[in-house]
Amino acid sequence: MIRRLAAAAALLAVAGLLVLLARDVWHWQRAIGDADARAAIAPISPNAWEANTTLPWGLARRLLGVDDDLAFRRTSMLAIGTASRTQSNDTQRERSIVETALARIARDDPSPVRASRAADYLGVLLYSDPASPDQAPNAYLDPTQTGPSSQQTPEEKAIAQFVNAVRLDPNNDNAQRNLEAMLRLPQPPHNQGTPQAGGGEKFGHKGSGARPPGHGY
Repeated sequence: MIRRLAAAAALLAVAGLLVLLARDVWHWQRAIGDADARAAIAPISPNAWEANTTLPWGLARRLLGVDDDLAFRRTSMLAIGTASRTQSNDTQRERSIVETALARIARDDPSPVRASRAADYLGVLLYSDPASPDQAPNAYLDPTQTGPSSQQTPEEKAIAQFVNAVRLDPNNDNAQRNLEAMLRLPQPPHNQGTPQAGGGEKFGHKGSGARPPGHGY
């Protein structure tokens, strides 16, 4: 009798755990779907992709395997917000953090679609970054007496990312358009490159974020 009661109690505990796990999975799926739908219309907070769960240690999130999806979605929203703000010392630090996160996704994400879009977004941000000090115009220097800079210009960095985006996902039309637009621009001398504001990428274009987890943003 005692063994039967213990077995029944264990089964009840397992059943309760499964119910809570199913609840958390449902909350994650709903949170991701709702946030994706909102992101397809307008930029939203990176924290929008967060679910109210019960079980600890992110069990449901790990079960769904959405960590890479969430990292991409949140970083993309940060990139949109960063690109829309006027540059300053504070925003430049934020841009550096976002650019590092995008570079990590482009390099390590197992999904070529997400990695390609991250490289495309990174190219847009790099294009509008300030040039390094040795590339900035200097009225007191004769350009014929200076050697080429060892640093890439913002344009060169952007082109490299657009090329990478197209290589990762040849169907990334946005990256292809950005690359074509950059290649048509007259490139400044390597030692006198100056950035120009803007870029071909349209963050948060219609349809982005509407794909299910595992299929890119």
